[in-house]
Formats: sequence, C-alpha cells, structure tokens
Amino acid sequence: MRRISQVDIAPTIARLLGLDIPKPDGKPIDEVESWECKNAVLVIVDSLGYDLYKWLEPELKSIPALASRGLAIRAQSVSNHTSPAIASILSGLLPEHHGIYDTESAKRSPLLSVPEIASTAGMKSAVVMEKGGAEVYEGLIEFIGVVPRTLSPPDFDREICRLSLEALAIRPRLLVSYFIGLDKAAHNGLRSDGFKEAAMAIDKYMGEMAVASQPGTMVFVVGDHPVHAGKFKRTHDPYCVALIIGESQKG
Repeated sequence: MRRISQVDIAPTIARLLGLDIPKPDGKPIDEVESWECKNAVLVIVDSLGYDLYKWLEPELKSIPALASRGLAIRAQSVSNHTSPAIASILSGLLPEHHGIYDTESAKRSPLLSVPEIASTAGMKSAVVMEKGGAEVYEGLIEFIGVVPRTLSPPDFDREICRLSLEALAIRPRLLVSYFIGLDKAAHNGLRSDGFKEAAMAIDKYMGEMAVASQPGTMVFVVGDHPVHAGKFKRTHDPYCVALIIGESQKG
C-alpha cells in the first residue's frame, strides 16, 4: 500500500458517491475500490493519533471490529491543528491550497467540501459537530447537528452520537461527525484512565452509529491530528493519525 494521507479521504468518498471534486491533492484509496458500498459515514476523532490508537486498541470493541472488516492505516496528518486538518479531510486539499486555518476562514471560504458537493448533486448530506463548524453548512446541506462547546466533553460526545443517530434516520448518502473527548482528556491533564474512558465512550457510540447505518455504508474513523499532550505527544515527524475504514454491519 502506498503512503496514505488525510487528503486521500475526500477523493475516496467522492469516488464512492460518484462525485467530482476540484483538483484534489489526494488520490482515492485503491484498496477499497472493490467494496460494494453506496453510502459513507465519516467520523473525525479529535487527537486520535496512530500511536494513541494502538495503545487504546485493546480496550476498544467497535472500532477494532470495523478494522477487522477493512483497514487500519497509519495515515499522514497534514496539520497539528484541528481546523486546517478537518478542511483537508473534507476537501482533499493541503492547507496551503484550501487556506482554512480557523472557523472564521472556513465561513469565508468559497471552497466546497464533500458534504456540500454531495448535496449539490442531489444527495442527502449531514454534518454533526460543534457549533462553529456546523454553522459553515447552514443552508447548504440537508441536516446540520449543532452541539455547543459549553457542554462537558462527555456530554458533548454523547450529544454528537444522539444527533448522528437522528441524522442516520433520514438515510443520508454522507454523514460527517466529530468527537472531542480524547482531545479534552489530553488538554485537561487526565491520566491514562481518562484517555481510556473517553475512547471507550466514543467506541460505544461508533458501534451504535455503525448499526444504525444503511447496508452498504463505508465507515471511516480518522484522527485530525496526533495528541498534543501526554506520553503520546509527538515532537517530530512523522505526524500520523489512525485511519480505520470498514463496512457497516447490522446487529
């Protein structure tokens, strides 16, 4: 397998949905081309670096089960900051090409990301994330789930799951969701148990979302950047995140 980057995710989803995206820096991931999937669920997990994922993996159930039906990839991170990384994941462009470095520049940008392109093509599209990020999509897609940053991290992630399940009930061709618990565990100085507790909650929500997804859904779980604090913080290249791709499975 060639070296995979976050910018390869949008072209992979675009190929799956039969969409054209403008001049991406990334390329579709060939290993999933033969999968008979028609829909996509993309879950971005703040601070899910590859090293951290491998340490957490024995404590998890749903995400490793997804990997067992597909791929677990050490993917190149394009930025150590959330906004430019998410913009790259959703556009297939490197930060120097999309120019999005915070929520305000995302709101001003004329760039169309995959959810907007899907909606423009007549496909139901849904985004569930924190208020600033979700507001970028107002009036542009069919379902927007807005979660206030004022919630505690456990409550925030629980609400992300609830709204994601609500979104899946309208049977979108594409759902994008964003969890923050791991990142907050790092920044709040929580010890190993704090990381594990946050990861196990996200893993549980992932299981619920996978079961609620339509048959023939390709599920992506990806970190936005490696963790910024604690023993898994990286201070030099390679900066890599976990990228898990698998098919949804009923029951």
